[in-house]
Amino acid sequence: MVHNIRTKDEFQDALEKYPIVVVDFYSTHSAESKHIAATFAHAYELDKFKDFRFVKVDIDDLRGLAEEVGVTQPATFHMYKNGEKINDLQSEHKEDLIQFLETGGGQPSDHGTITPLSGSDQTPIPIKNVQRQGLRCIIYSPKPLSPGDRVRQEVDWKRRWDHMQQHTGQHLLSAVMQNRHDLKTLGWGMGADESMNYVDLQRKPTEEEMQAIQNECAELIRENLPIRVETPGDAKHDKLPGDYDKSDGVVRVIHIGDLDTNTCCGTHLSQTSHISLIILGSTQSVHGKNCRLSFITGDRAIKLATSSVSAIGSIAKLLSSSNVPSEVVSRTTALSDTVTDLKRSERKLLLEVAKFESEQAIRIVVQNRMNAYIHRHDGNTDFINKIVGETRDVLQGTGFVVVIAIGEPKGSGPVVIVGDQIAVDAMAQKVKVVIKDIKGGGAGGKWQGKVKEWTNAQLLALKEVVES
Repeated sequence: MVHNIRTKDEFQDALEKYPIVVVDFYSTHSAESKHIAATFAHAYELDKFKDFRFVKVDIDDLRGLAEEVGVTQPATFHMYKNGEKINDLQSEHKEDLIQFLETGGGQPSDHGTITPLSGSDQTPIPIKNVQRQGLRCIIYSPKPLSPGDRVRQEVDWKRRWDHMQQHTGQHLLSAVMQNRHDLKTLGWGMGADESMNYVDLQRKPTEEEMQAIQNECAELIRENLPIRVETPGDAKHDKLPGDYDKSDGVVRVIHIGDLDTNTCCGTHLSQTSHISLIILGSTQSVHGKNCRLSFITGDRAIKLATSSVSAIGSIAKLLSSSNVPSEVVSRTTALSDTVTDLKRSERKLLLEVAKFESEQAIRIVVQNRMNAYIHRHDGNTDFINKIVGETRDVLQGTGFVVVIAIGEPKGSGPVVIVGDQIAVDAMAQKVKVVIKDIKGGGAGGKWQGKVKEWTNAQLLALKEVVES
């Protein structure tokens, strides 16, 4: 008989009471090993002890105990003799113990390592890509392995735990939104690393609904609802992928207490308290009337909240404000309005400068019968367009041009030639001689090119060729 260990004291009692104890460290989100019978046989054959106890320890519930005995991942077996650990049991059926979860169900794949246990090179091989093909879990290795090689698989447990928190959090969030607010989840996606996740909804929730949803999720997390994983034979098959073999595979059903029941291929926690918290973020419109709601849960949410508080504090210092978010927003809004006003004034002044430069250029062409050159370090498109608009008609038929250069040494910028079309074409050829890498074109009394990186020599040469 298999005995489930609920506390650390129960574990110690088993070690003291029985000469031989075989321990299966498992997780409810991990596939059940198929070689338990072989483990029993191995335990019996070892020193011919018949009086032993086979126990199971859920590493999600007893993480402290698992860490004390050096267990970092599920499907790990220990054997104890007279209270002392004597060896780790190894399965002869490695295909039953694939630890990596492939990409699927909105969840990225596991990462980890595969370490060869034989041969001269036993360097751990990093695993970053795991995919499903039919009922097969395909692990992409940057280094080849041969059939029959004995290996040790180690899952990046921090990443797995984070994925479990995000995925179970999504199930809880979707259940609350649908059951209590008539907001059906149309799809979802897990954000990479520390970024936000999202759920797609058929409409945008109100601010009041979002606050209520977040509070209700927090209450259900505090209630510590049990989460069960079942593989019933009569589960619905209508939404399975096309390459899934229904006759050989299983359908996993995730139950969150009596609140929610959903089919899912992802990894999940064993109780809602492990979610810790759910924070709702912003919304945006997608696919017409649908809405995308961002959210984040668990340790990832705590880290985001911590960094956000720190960021608000840093911004508050820059604004000479308190750390109260509403005041920081108010000060930032006022600063943004000031910047907008300054940019508007700057644009107005720059256009006045452009008008002045245009008048000067026209005077040079008309009075001196020569081309005009305008160079400005900080000009922009508005500045150029203003000069073009002020000078193009006046220059037609004169045989002269105005050349506008924007930028400074080591920076990029445009060159614009405006004026009589024949003169524009002739000047463009001269410009290409002094600025070798310039490319451009134009018509209607205007030519424009782009310089990737100005030099002092190019700016001087351009001025000379225009005014010569």
